[in-house]
Amino acid sequence: AGGKATRGWLGGQGGAADLDKWYGPDRKLFLPSGLYDRSEIPDYLNGELAGDYGYDPLGLGKDPETVAKYRENELLHARWAMLAAAGILIPEGLQANGANIKGGTWFETGAEMLNGGTLNYFAVPWGIVSNPLPLFAVIAVEVGLMGAVEFYRRNGSGPAGYSPGIGKFDSSVFDGLDPLYPGGPFDPLGLADDPEVLQELKVKEIKNGRLAMVSVLGFAVQSYVTGEGPYANWTKHVADPFGYNLLTVLGAEERTPTL
Repeated sequence: AGGKATRGWLGGQGGAADLDKWYGPDRKLFLPSGLYDRSEIPDYLNGELAGDYGYDPLGLGKDPETVAKYRENELLHARWAMLAAAGILIPEGLQANGANIKGGTWFETGAEMLNGGTLNYFAVPWGIVSNPLPLFAVIAVEVGLMGAVEFYRRNGSGPAGYSPGIGKFDSSVFDGLDPLYPGGPFDPLGLADDPEVLQELKVKEIKNGRLAMVSVLGFAVQSYVTGEGPYANWTKHVADPFGYNLLTVLGAEERTPTL
């Protein structure tokens, strides 16, 4: 379950679909019914965790402490991967459609910064605010901001403050929050207000997060093979599905892998 429910912008309204298909002994498995006997599923895969499809060929989930560690690692990596996938696709897509962006392709961004480029951190897109920062300053800001948030998350604590949709709060609101699904000030939309909705959202999050992790890996492989970003690969494939696809790219005689 998540942390303390706090009424947010969306009010936490709405009901969840039947949770039995995602949790418990009758949940969906990694293979369709008839191809896998439920009696073959290890006892420790009991359907209590979001995203448990009864698949653990290496037996990584036998130890409860190990499961807790892997669960946290997977969820955090999944969230980062979802942000990364959006951060890879959107700038490249904007640049390809006329936006004035330098280094829009993800593997060119770092090169731009290393070559003396700057980043308008928190800048308003249309130029009302301009605060170009060099690479070392951007790293320092990121480490400071993200490090503070991660520290508070891991320790279940935080300072008094203000959150849109929630208003002012004191430090006691952080007491007892789940470090993975804290809710409270971390949930200004009130998505954790309904426990059943939260359980369903956990499944959606981990499913999309796993897909995002595979996607980001695919983006890296694509860039190595084609020397282009995923948006460029996608537009070429859409324009000529039979002329530009996995088979034609791998079968091309002249390829210059770059990364």
